[in-house]
Order: sequence, then C-alpha cells, then structure tokens
Amino acid sequence: MAMDGLRFGAAAAVLLYHFTATSTVTSYWGTVPERAFPVLNEVTRYGWLGVELFFMISGFVILLSADGRGVSGFVASRVGRLFPAYWACIVLTVALQRVWSGGRQTTLFETLVNLTMVQDLFEVTGVQVVFWTLLVELKFYLLVLVVLALGPFTRHRVLAFAALWPLAGWAAQELGAAWLAEWLVPDYAPYFSVGMLLFLAYRDGFDVATSLLLAGALALSVLRVLDAAGRASDLQGVTVDPTVTVVILLLSVAAVWATTLRRSTAPSRRVAAVLGTFGALTYPVYLVHTQFGYAVIDVLAHETTRTVALVAAGGLSIALAVAIHYGVERPTSARLRRAVQDGLRRFGHAVRARGLLPQPRS
Repeated sequence: MAMDGLRFGAAAAVLLYHFTATSTVTSYWGTVPERAFPVLNEVTRYGWLGVELFFMISGFVILLSADGRGVSGFVASRVGRLFPAYWACIVLTVALQRVWSGGRQTTLFETLVNLTMVQDLFEVTGVQVVFWTLLVELKFYLLVLVVLALGPFTRHRVLAFAALWPLAGWAAQELGAAWLAEWLVPDYAPYFSVGMLLFLAYRDGFDVATSLLLAGALALSVLRVLDAAGRASDLQGVTVDPTVTVVILLLSVAAVWATTLRRSTAPSRRVAAVLGTFGALTYPVYLVHTQFGYAVIDVLAHETTRTVALVAAGGLSIALAVAIHYGVERPTSARLRRAVQDGLRRFGHAVRARGLLPQPRS
C-alpha cells in the first residue's frame, strides 16, 4: 500500500516537471519555466527522476506479481493492466487534438500504430509525450517472460537476471551493437535491477550475493543518472546539479526499500483506501497529463495567474484519470485479462494437440 503512495508521488514529480521545468512548456507559458516559476523550478527541474523511480518500482512489483504465475498468466495480467487505460487515453487525446491545434498532431495512420504501444519501433510519433517509457517497460516484460519460460523465479534465476541484463546492455552499447542495445535499454536496466534485487531481499532476505549485486546495481544507476543529469541540463537550459541528482536517486531507492519492510501493524482502513486510490490513479494520470495539461496552460496562461493555470492543468489530469479508472479500467481490465488468458490457454492446447509442443507433466 505504501508503494501505491510512492508511485503516485513519482507521477506527480513527472507531471510538475513537464508543467514547470521542461523546455517544451516554454511556448505555452510564453516564457521559460525558470522565469514562470522561479522558486518551484528549483525543485521540479529534478522531476524527471520520477521515471527512474517508476522503473525501480516496476522491477520490484512485476517480479512480485509474476512470482508463481505461468507465462499465460503473466501476459494476460500485463495486457489487462496496461491497455484499457492506454487505449482510452489515445481516444481522449485524439478528441482533444480536434479542438486544440497545439501539442502533438498525429495522422490517422500514426494514431492506429499508437494503439499497439510499440510505435517507437516504427519511428512513429507517440500520441502523448510519456509513451516512450511504455516501450521500455514492454522490453522489461519481454525479458521477464523469457525468464518465466525457463521456470519459477528461483533465487539464482533472479540474481542472474538482475546481474546479467545491465552488463549485457552495457557491453552491447560499448561494442556498438546498436540493435541489441536498443532491446536491452542499458540506460535504464540498472534501475529495474535495483527493484528486482529488492524484491529478492523482500521474499528471501538479504544475503551476501544479493547485497553485493545490489551495491553493483546502485553503482551503475549512479553512473547512469550522472550522465542523465548532464543531458537534463542541456534540455532544460538550467543547471541540474549532479550531486543533488544522485542524492534524490539514493533517497528513491531507500523509499522503495522502506515500503517493502514488513510491519507489525497494518494501516487503518481509511489510510489503506486512500493509498489504494492513489495507486489506481497513478497510471492514467501519467498517461494523460502532458497533452491535456499543455492545452490548459496554453488556454489559461494569459487569461489568469500562472498558479491558477498550473492547478487547473493538474486538476484536469486527475479528473481524466478518475474517469478513465472508474469508467474504463474497472469495467474492462479484468475481462480483458480473462479473455487473453483463455485465448492463450486455447492456443496452447491447440499447439500441443498438433504435437508442436510437449504435453505438460501431470
């Protein structure tokens, strides 16, 4: 439950980064973000680190949810979790672009490709700015799927996965194997590995191997985030302090670890309900906030105060997330998951009946 609050905090950090720090929003405010919000920008210029936090959380949560599941169960759970809100976001964004000329304008073909969630593989513009991170997640899921196909998440398999993935990505990058590096996402693999090793510590406890590999993953994460801090400075046109960046990264790791600690007392029902709601709204807020937030800022920035425009942009993002969660996700996610799992099960039976796969042992 605490993890739900942490996930929502990461989404809020990314939202504020896009609204008050990234250079893209300059054209909507009519001035550079550090002038529009001189005090707030000192903090929100680091909001991009919310994505790194998301990847660490994903490394933990995905292994936790996939542990004990088969391949079909894992695939079905991911499809049911990701696509209903994603498709709803695309429909809403296309409707927005019919009445707002700013932001990302996509053709019908580009919009249809976006429905697959792998538009970046075809160099097609994403309907929303943040969609690139979803492909990174899908590549992680693909690797998890490979590990699951080999058998249960034993300690040794998780240790090997968490150790070899970042190293293989780094090697591919250094050797110039661009196609392999593209699939192994070396810039982000260490963050997922941190989450996976925290999952292993949560499930089995810390031991020498887990502790050493976690230290190695943290070292790689620090190197990656230091490099990213330089790029963030160039992108925003302001100083993104590398030391502050590393401190935020390490605090994020500590926060993820803290949420995994087993406690003797459970939170009250009210607190649990609030955290659960925050967790449920995190994904749709993340999906919709850029285009809709930018549209609100574009309309209101010169008609009212910047604070009012900022609050309105965030408020609309949350309102749309509520509508997507309760109007789309709740009615359809479980049904889609069951349909996908049933379809995969029938497909497996059909393949085995033709002798293309071995029969499962009784």
